Amino acid sequence: MCLDYGPFILISGDAETSLENVASLLILQDGVKLIDNFGKTELIAGRISEIDLLNQRITLT
Repeated sequence: MCLDYGPFILISGDAETSLENVASLLILQDGVKLIDNFGKTELIAGRISEIDLLNQRITLT
């Protein structure tokens, strides 16, 4: 059974980033690097504290 309620959300403090167009999420020493479908990158500081598959959330601390 597949439950698809839309894209994952990356939560860092009060900021929420939709991962709708993200092709890769790379874990780095100083944060998380997002790479979108067009190759554009974004670095978000923090480390993953929770991955909630049911609610489609990734939380950074």
